[in-house]
Amino acid sequence: MSEQNIVQLIKKSKNEIELKPVVFIYGFENLLKKQFIEKFKSKNKDFHFFWGDESHLKDVKEVFSSGALFSEGNEATIWDIDSFISNLNKNEKADFLELLKNLNEPDRIFLVSLKEKPQTKEPFKTILSISTVINSPKLTPKAFEISVYKKLKNAGKEINPEDLKYLVSKLPKDLFSTKQEIEKLILFTEGKETITKEDIDNIITVSPEVSVFTFVDLFFKKSKESISILKKLFSQEIHPFEIQSLILTYANRLLLFKNYQKKKIPVAEIFAKLGITYKPQQTTILNLSKNLSEEDLIWLIKFLYQLEYKQKVFYEDIHKSLENLVLEFCIK
Repeated sequence: MSEQNIVQLIKKSKNEIELKPVVFIYGFENLLKKQFIEKFKSKNKDFHFFWGDESHLKDVKEVFSSGALFSEGNEATIWDIDSFISNLNKNEKADFLELLKNLNEPDRIFLVSLKEKPQTKEPFKTILSISTVINSPKLTPKAFEISVYKKLKNAGKEINPEDLKYLVSKLPKDLFSTKQEIEKLILFTEGKETITKEDIDNIITVSPEVSVFTFVDLFFKKSKESISILKKLFSQEIHPFEIQSLILTYANRLLLFKNYQKKKIPVAEIFAKLGITYKPQQTTILNLSKNLSEEDLIWLIKFLYQLEYKQKVFYEDIHKSLENLVLEFCIK
């Protein structure tokens, strides 16, 4: 299996990189995976995002079975491809492989594994053979230290070697959280040329990351706390379109669930119709459905489609417009 290093690819321009229609990315550093996809996805194609443990094969197939409305083609990301494939039955795995084998430019799909090594059994063996394979490994301690130093240097900051090592020792070892902490340090030492140990002690405090699923749970319960969680997700560089896609997925499922309930269909049969087999996910749908009316869900689905149209056509601020949606829904 021939593979490429994500750091080297990010340094290159888009014109220097030749990608196959299927791109498989694995490894420790999720921030680098997101940066790579953001850099190399096309602005002239419709982009679709799928959470692997929450999405269905039919949704992915639907993207590539129809032409893009206002662009040159379709691009999609399946985040956590291992979970996505584990939820497929034997026939669905075969269908998914056929979809990937028949994918041609201008369409492209990014398959993101959260594992540090790709699986070698089928269907991964075949997927890897037809993909551009990219490794996003954990940075070595020295490379991590150099990346921190360069970030400070580019901001016009100086730091002596001992204080640099002390700073690195206090930082989390994933780039997501590190980026936020370094930017905070730069902001709060504005006007100072040299960062000291005292600055580091006063400013570097790592907050625990929050989950997008925690946000969704609070959002559908109409909790105003979801606003603060949303802002934390933004600080973790979770893209608004990813969050909107997950909200829409849940809203559609909840609406279908409530419609089936009105028809007196047993709950087990409803979940079978919806293709929801994971027990915790079934419990989530059951609990959230009690908090919402059909009118709430219809309003939300319409609002989401209108919101995406405004963001893509009229270039509304994607972060602020999503914040406004969350606020309006929670007080509705």
